[in-house]
Amino acid sequence: MAQERADLCRKLDAIGWGAFFCWMGLSMLIKSFPPGVTTIGIGVIILAEAVARFVFKVSVNGFWILLGVIFVAAGLGEIFAINLPMLPIAFIIAGVLLIVRQTTKAKKVD
Repeated sequence: MAQERADLCRKLDAIGWGAFFCWMGLSMLIKSFPPGVTTIGIGVIILAEAVARFVFKVSVNGFWILLGVIFVAAGLGEIFAINLPMLPIAFIIAGVLLIVRQTTKAKKVD
């Protein structure tokens, strides 16, 4: 059972990376994409892999969900000409998530 789960995780990772590389190649070939579409596509690929992991009941890393949301938000910002300081926002959100995760973990008693 553990081996099947590990195999599924590897397959999902490979599919996600494959989709990412295909999308990047298409984005480079098709120069007429509006600004933000490539960035949104990256975010959608990241979030789609997270959804697949959830559906198949394998580990979902919150970092990748955060990254996917940031890419989608940045792409939407490009499309609607909203200048969002995405990197500082990402750092703040990541920091808050790390702090919350560590302070809410159940303590292991020896």
